[in-house]
Amino acid sequence: MNRAKGSAMQRQWVARSSVLGVLGVLGVMAMACSTAPSDPASERDASGRASAPPAPVAGTPAKAPAAAPPPTNELSQAAGASDVTVPDMFKSDDASPAEKHMGFGGATGGPPVTVFLERNGGTFTAGADDATNHVSSVLSYYGRASATLPPAGYTGAAWQELVDCVKAQYHDINVVITDARPAGGAYTELVVSNTWAGTALGITNGVGGIAPLGACRVVPQAVGFVFEAIYDTPGYGGVRGACEAAAHEIGHTLSLSHERLASDLMSYAPAGPGKAFQDTASACGVSSQAPESCSCGGATQSSHGQLLSVVGRASTGTGGTTGGTTTGGTTADSVAPTVSIVSPAGGSSLPGNAVIDVVVDASDDQALAEVKLVWQYTGAVLGCDATIQGVSCTQVGTRYTWSILVGSGTRGFYAYARDTAGNTTATQVVTTEATSAAPPPVTAPPVVTAQLPGESDVVVPGGEVIFQAEVSADRPISDVRAVWGFTGGTLEYPMVLTTTAGVYQARTTVSATAASGWRTVSIQASDDKGRRTLAATRNVYVQ
Repeated sequence: MNRAKGSAMQRQWVARSSVLGVLGVLGVMAMACSTAPSDPASERDASGRASAPPAPVAGTPAKAPAAAPPPTNELSQAAGASDVTVPDMFKSDDASPAEKHMGFGGATGGPPVTVFLERNGGTFTAGADDATNHVSSVLSYYGRASATLPPAGYTGAAWQELVDCVKAQYHDINVVITDARPAGGAYTELVVSNTWAGTALGITNGVGGIAPLGACRVVPQAVGFVFEAIYDTPGYGGVRGACEAAAHEIGHTLSLSHERLASDLMSYAPAGPGKAFQDTASACGVSSQAPESCSCGGATQSSHGQLLSVVGRASTGTGGTTGGTTTGGTTADSVAPTVSIVSPAGGSSLPGNAVIDVVVDASDDQALAEVKLVWQYTGAVLGCDATIQGVSCTQVGTRYTWSILVGSGTRGFYAYARDTAGNTTATQVVTTEATSAAPPPVTAPPVVTAQLPGESDVVVPGGEVIFQAEVSADRPISDVRAVWGFTGGTLEYPMVLTTTAGVYQARTTVSATAASGWRTVSIQASDDKGRRTLAATRNVYVQ
């Protein structure tokens, strides 16, 4: 059924998009406070009344629930993440010396990053992101083998308004936004689905979007989601809100962390035509109470500048490259080059920590300007003239051979050819597995010891809550967060390392109008291999 959605609205969108640098819970994975069927930020039921407090957990002191006015926000806004980010599955320790010399950044100077806006829904499975096959790291992060999402509700003019709006956000970046699934090459998939996050993934309905956050690189074949239903709720911006959520989630896949600058698209500020990717440096995180590490390091991030650095500037100023042109009174060549990967074959198992050859064949009916190999593991674009230790290339006729010292693990790559008229052709992504001679060492997930709050601790409306835990692991820790559970869902709060070794902490404030009753608090930690531990749940009572 054709559901006409409102034109650009300037109302607030609280939905957030990334699982804080881990998933990119819109910033980190929840986006906008939902009012139906539940509102995790306000703990209201579908009728708008304050939800009844859950029953005490066995073994905890029974306390009579006290009457309280409907809360407006369970915790301070900093903790009310409206979008989620999932950690990049990139593992730099599996890189060879040659791959480390390439650097870990975006494919600047290469073809544009293609982003496919998927409107038809579909079934997605868990695993390392693979947009061409509907495989999503988001599902892996939440422990779901698969998820089936319905199509977008936007149709006709409303859908076109959304597409045009997202394109406008990336008008000068080397990104092509399309709602037609590409026939070849690598691309990012942003799924717009007319559903709630809770229905789709079993998480809080306050999440408006979620995507993997690139570790200072473009996440190869990334898959992100925008949950349209929340933006149809009054106050969440309609098409404009969904557009900004889509641009925000795409930004996570292109390496952008959350920002505090209200006018920036990576912030949680209300939706409106004035928001854009800014050249102003901003602290990362959704607020001073919810800081985040910037994905490219440093204390601040300039979203527009980082996009130019990691992705590059659009060659035409409209997001992407163009084909033939008319020069000197004659019509330029409009026939694109042909290019293919001869070897290795997709799905091949190759020796790890060894040199592999990637053979590409490319030709054109007129003349080639360049042939390059995009190494997705690092985002590097390798010409045949690459001067990187451990990488070499030879050309014989139409045959180009790159010899690359690789590490271990999955490697994806594709080639593209551009002729002198500007026509470009890219191959499909080829994925291989580089296996080590010796099995990788067995390592355990992080060990999490919750310290604060204590079991059955009492907190009061307007009072401070301190989350604290000691975390140890045999791998680097990538993320520690507290999960606050209540009747309407959960809120995730990032924790930072204190001056005490291994001790992480976060602080927030309970709303002065929070309803009395029991809450749950759990603390989870993830290492850089994606292993996650969830500490035993504790029960806290809001007086």
